[in-house]
Amino acid sequence: MCAFYDDEQKIKKGDTAVYKNRRILIVSAKHITQNKTMDIAYVLEEEKGESHSINLPYKTSGYGLRLLHRACMN
Repeated sequence: MCAFYDDEQKIKKGDTAVYKNRRILIVSAKHITQNKTMDIAYVLEEEKGESHSINLPYKTSGYGLRLLHRACMN
């Protein structure tokens, strides 16, 4: 199961996105099977310090997350 950006692309670790009009870097996307949600941890790109998180229900979009760049993961 996954959570999605507003354009319905999957949210993945390493992505650069916009959330609440700020650039963020996704540092983890963790499945929480007990309540069918995902914890999305991110840092603000301009600060690169304190981690923040969003808890999103599986298979949902429309939370104001817009993908800017996807890191190539090998």
